[in-house]
Amino acid sequence: MFSIANKIDDSANRVVHRALGYFVTRHVERLPDGRQRISHSRRHRKGLPPVELASDGTVLQVAPVTSPWLRVWAPRRLAWWIAVFFIIGSACFAAGGFASLWPQYLPPAVTAGSVINTVFFVGSIFFTTAAGLQVLEAINGDVADLGTSDDPAHRGWRWFAWKPHNAGYSASLVQFLGTLLFNLNTADAMLSKLTWLEGDLLVWAPDVIGSVCFLVSSYLALIEVSHRFWSVQPAQPAWWIVVINLLGSVAFMISAVFSFVPAAGPLADWPWAANLSTLIGAACFLVASYLMVPELFGAGKSVDTPTASIGPEAA
Repeated sequence: MFSIANKIDDSANRVVHRALGYFVTRHVERLPDGRQRISHSRRHRKGLPPVELASDGTVLQVAPVTSPWLRVWAPRRLAWWIAVFFIIGSACFAAGGFASLWPQYLPPAVTAGSVINTVFFVGSIFFTTAAGLQVLEAINGDVADLGTSDDPAHRGWRWFAWKPHNAGYSASLVQFLGTLLFNLNTADAMLSKLTWLEGDLLVWAPDVIGSVCFLVSSYLALIEVSHRFWSVQPAQPAWWIVVINLLGSVAFMISAVFSFVPAAGPLADWPWAANLSTLIGAACFLVASYLMVPELFGAGKSVDTPTASIGPEAA
């Protein structure tokens, strides 16, 4: 079963949809006039309005934002800062990957190994900052809290919480752990005269584990948007964001595999393959991070809505 709906109170007017029977990804409320208000997990935590369905099931469109694809300035919204920090971090990794692959096209002063490793480390700090803010965003924007005593409307800001049934929270937390490992990986890479064993333990191991965290996080984010194992929703920027992030995570995983240093030393093409995969992954993250900005202004189609929103058979 891909998704089911469970009631969260004694009323037939309010249910949550659980993707895979575990993650709450949608909250549906039937209004007195027959309309249905659907709050999607990602949209809710990003501060976007719920989608409303008329009594006949048609989508009631909210007033569109003028030129959402050209809007880039929203510093009062936490999600905007998350996007900006991810953009900067991705750009640092892309720059480091490019400098490692084609140093002949850049000034010698910026292609030294110490400089490139510093750029990677700075990028990892921006990744960690964005991921940490994303955890806070998920804690304080849990769609399952709507209409309950934990609703943000009834309480203040929270800095800590445990919300494993929130796919956005789970994805953000796992990604945050991955970024901490990338902090360790990139910091250790700046150490000089490491033996092959020290390099594998201090640089490669956190790189691999961090990449696994990114893969898991990216797939959890896809579940949050899809409300099931998988979906194809090309009209939604959110779908492109999570899919491109997933591709970037795959590229980072490939890079980590090629970064392993055996006792006899790496094969001739291994560093080149690792740097190319890093560049590809960073480019994917950069594109996905940019798409998070127009997403905040309602670019694209509203969202996928269930055909039977209220009731035990809702999908």
